[in-house]
Amino acid sequence: MITTNTFDERALAELPEAAGFTGPLRKQAFDEFEALPTPSQETEEWRYTDLSGFALDFTPFTPGGGPEAVNRHGVLQAAGVKGERAGLQIQRNSEVISTQLAQASRDAGVIFCDLDAAAATHPDLIEQHLHSLVPTARTRFLALHGAFRTGGTFLYVPDGVEVELPFQSLTYLDADGAAVFPHTLIVVGTAASVTFIDRYASPDLTRAFSDAVTEIVVGDGARVRYASIQDWGRGVTHLGVQRARVGRDAEIRTLAIGFGADLARAEAETILAEPGGFSEMLGVFFADRDQHFDHRTLQDHVAPSCGSDLLYKGALRDRSRAVYSGWVHVRPDAQKTNAMQTSRNIVLSEHAKADAIPNLEIEANDVRCGHAASVGPVDDETIFYLQSRGISRQEAERLIVTGFFQEVLDRVTIDEVREGAEAAVALELAEGIRE
Repeated sequence: MITTNTFDERALAELPEAAGFTGPLRKQAFDEFEALPTPSQETEEWRYTDLSGFALDFTPFTPGGGPEAVNRHGVLQAAGVKGERAGLQIQRNSEVISTQLAQASRDAGVIFCDLDAAAATHPDLIEQHLHSLVPTARTRFLALHGAFRTGGTFLYVPDGVEVELPFQSLTYLDADGAAVFPHTLIVVGTAASVTFIDRYASPDLTRAFSDAVTEIVVGDGARVRYASIQDWGRGVTHLGVQRARVGRDAEIRTLAIGFGADLARAEAETILAEPGGFSEMLGVFFADRDQHFDHRTLQDHVAPSCGSDLLYKGALRDRSRAVYSGWVHVRPDAQKTNAMQTSRNIVLSEHAKADAIPNLEIEANDVRCGHAASVGPVDDETIFYLQSRGISRQEAERLIVTGFFQEVLDRVTIDEVREGAEAAVALELAEGIRE
């Protein structure tokens, strides 16, 4: 059982005042948190991640330090900003400390601000969508998130508005013993388009907790590119849920990158709710030391004539552990579905372990669905071939793993994200060689 002695009614009362309807929502979520059980390994959803000894004794709210903190503490460096932005928001610990929105986007009616400000100034939009895709009653950790969330990001792109430059939100955590609750809510109107980068970063810490939620509403005919970059330092436990709803003839392309945290469990779900929708879900992760990664995905085909394509690739070394469990669900009315799910894992140490568990649930009869999964070491014959050409074993392994990830990275259309992921993979391999 998870013990808690900090997330109580007193801590709830000491949070910054909630705006409008978020006050009752916070109280409702707290009641759910107290009533819901701790996720158990006895259930299939949590079978591979054991949190039975995980103590919820973190600090529920840690100040961000105000706008002046942006230029200190390595915050801007963590943002990894290259080139221009349509908007940039920075949250340090529990508070948003900076939000910038380009004038062109502002003039087009785009709203980009922290969730608490949005709840006060745009209550109709926020009340309609906040926790509509990820209800607080779904798990105890989501209830905890709903009760203690502060800060967070809201992006609204009106109908017909196409924003070429990317938006970015950075959640930066540098307080030992702290808990943060990042929440990104993106609402994209009919025939609009946008690119969004969600970045989580921290230095190495003794112990910290991230309980994150992302909700993406994709309007009819809209186009959305979304990248999540999880680069927490050591000592962080990260639980994340990302869920998107795709409208008629709309498209979403998501990318999940995971290199950080001691334990990271990330759920990514796409609901193809209207005919003609398309979803691409890409994932890249590299685990080392004693890291534990648990990735869960859902391609939920509700409407007919939709397509989805998922490709996750991961590498493991040392004593790390990774599990991928994916689900393609084709519902009875989702005729003419075209769905593919692929998970590949490469193991670089005899002590590392990976599992890949693809699942299909098909309730329609006119569909094209497939899945593929593999777990294995670097191919010895390929290593031997490269060594016979004068390449060292370490360099041969580096070339093979780099090529292994390239299939995913070549499909990433956000240049800075692709280049950053390539550099992170290279750094992981270099550190492995040095060790």
